[in-house]
Amino acid sequence: MNVTVEDVAACRKKLTITFPREEIDQKFTARFTELEREALVPGFRPGRAPRRLIEKRFRDAVTEEVRVKLVAEGFEKAIEEQNLDVIGEPAVDADKIELPDEGEMTFSIELEVRPEFDLPDDYSQIPLDKVERPQVTDESVTQALARLREQSGRLEAVEEGGEAGDNDILTCDLAIQAGDVMVVDRTDVRLPVAEIAVEGIRLANLPELLKGAKVGETKTVKITIGDEADNEDVRGKEAELRVKIGAIARVVLPDDEALLKAAEYEDMDALKAAVRRQEEARSDSAYRRAREAAVEEWLLETVPFDLPEDLVKRHANRLLQRQLVNLQYRGIPSQEIESRLGEIRGASTEQAARDLRLHFILGAISEKEGIEATDAELDARVRFIAAQYHRKEDRLHEEMDAEGTLDSLRGQILDDKVLRMLLEKSTAGEAEDEAAAEAAPQEEPSGMAEDEPADAPADEAAEDAADMETT
Repeated sequence: MNVTVEDVAACRKKLTITFPREEIDQKFTARFTELEREALVPGFRPGRAPRRLIEKRFRDAVTEEVRVKLVAEGFEKAIEEQNLDVIGEPAVDADKIELPDEGEMTFSIELEVRPEFDLPDDYSQIPLDKVERPQVTDESVTQALARLREQSGRLEAVEEGGEAGDNDILTCDLAIQAGDVMVVDRTDVRLPVAEIAVEGIRLANLPELLKGAKVGETKTVKITIGDEADNEDVRGKEAELRVKIGAIARVVLPDDEALLKAAEYEDMDALKAAVRRQEEARSDSAYRRAREAAVEEWLLETVPFDLPEDLVKRHANRLLQRQLVNLQYRGIPSQEIESRLGEIRGASTEQAARDLRLHFILGAISEKEGIEATDAELDARVRFIAAQYHRKEDRLHEEMDAEGTLDSLRGQILDDKVLRMLLEKSTAGEAEDEAAAEAAPQEEPSGMAEDEPADAPADEAAEDAADMETT
């Protein structure tokens, strides 16, 4: 067998594989010899049929067997001989590869290979000194306690004839019209008496417009649509903001006694102490994420390389579909989604390239440093997820295994370990206390839970990880 390799694009190679006639004939001979011993031919006992009859009767079937075998063996041997690190599926239509009756057999396969790059020898230069830890102050604790009180509040309808005030929630019909173009037209939307953005249009004067409004009134004001608007065609244009008030609701905050009961604490000192611990845990978590983000950016800037184009496209398409589904779920009109499609697609491609680049870099570092994700670590992560979602651990493990998300979860654990190693090796981080990153979650008042864990059972990253598996 002879193999030639040609570079056709970044991280994409074309293999041309040729089998000489002698090797092809050897395959035919070996298979017909087997059939002489095994084949059942009418009129002959097993093993007694003439060779010429065997060859005539089974020629087509054997030709197909030999063809398929040569393609499979040729691809496997070529990968091994050329020492290629293949990712994704090879671009080949095996059914179109022909085995000629005479002469050699030649066919080509295009495939994506793992990008090659040099890793930095010194990780101590990662610039982490500019990453600041969020400070927990008496003021921030007071603000967190106020947020907890707001979360425990209840909405009550404002009496007939009452006027809207700060932080009230209004049910309204909202319209923004620029000339003949109806930019926004929504009914029964909930608006706070606060500055907000609708479809990228910042409504800085909304509080002034709504304060003092009564049910049944229609308020209008002239605005200029900013450059952040989702609809590019109306950016910079004058428009009319029109709000018709249908109902006004006011948040009634609980007193200390009701707040303590909702948070399940006996006194305010204990609740404030719990809030402070929770804010410190949030600070540690935010600081850790910021340091990891700094490491990732340093790696991306320090280790440049080209990516397989088709792999980026596949990953970008998945990100695009997820984003479109998310926009639809949020009730964004289809026309608006269509108008933003180019922008969303561009962002998805950029994010896909970043994700894949980081994936390859962290993977290469884990191999170089001998870092692995153990089964015990994987089981511990599944146990954590099961507890978060109130699931049985063994059942969740089975589901994730069947869906293929266990491999993705193992990859996440491996990435975490690599990032932790890089943080430890950075001179800028030597004096930092990383114990908080490993600490167990702090006790927290009711209503102040952290966001859902990133490692959800239906981890979408598993789909993308499949594209990066070695063939």
